[in-house]
Amino acid sequence: MKALNRILDGINKFLATIAGIWLGFLLLSISYAVFSRFVFNEPHSNLIEISAYGLVYIAFLSAPWLLQERKHIIVDIIVNLLSKRKQIRLSIFTDIVGFLISVVIFYISLLTTINNYVQKIAVMDSLQTPQFLLLMSIPIGTFFLAIQFIRNLKKDIDNLKVEKEGEC
Repeated sequence: MKALNRILDGINKFLATIAGIWLGFLLLSISYAVFSRFVFNEPHSNLIEISAYGLVYIAFLSAPWLLQERKHIIVDIIVNLLSKRKQIRLSIFTDIVGFLISVVIFYISLLTTINNYVQKIAVMDSLQTPQFLLLMSIPIGTFFLAIQFIRNLKKDIDNLKVEKEGEC
């Protein structure tokens, strides 16, 4: 089990690294596009399109690592008012709901991505980008997001058991 966890941790870090590289490219390409437009009067709409598509990759590829590190957005004003035990129970509930939502998004996005690949659907942009390339980060990201929700659920259940034993 430890080997599997190390592999999953590595995959999450790898996906987050890809997202980070995309983010760096996004920063450089938009800066260059703005600079070249105003200084050289040469707009580069292709760079803007690629950067916009990169936002989908950044969001979905970084999500499993953010969830693993528990660095995702959380409204903790209410959570902090709860007892430790209730916080863990709420976390278990959100793990289950997050898992179910991730599985649904994974399934639908996988079918859509495969359909777009088979039918050779292209985006109506200057690059004629195959749409499956834009969508494929969604099933990849949500697959590993669902796995991470299961991993978090196991940790939270273990934490609840420890919390119950501490009360005795």
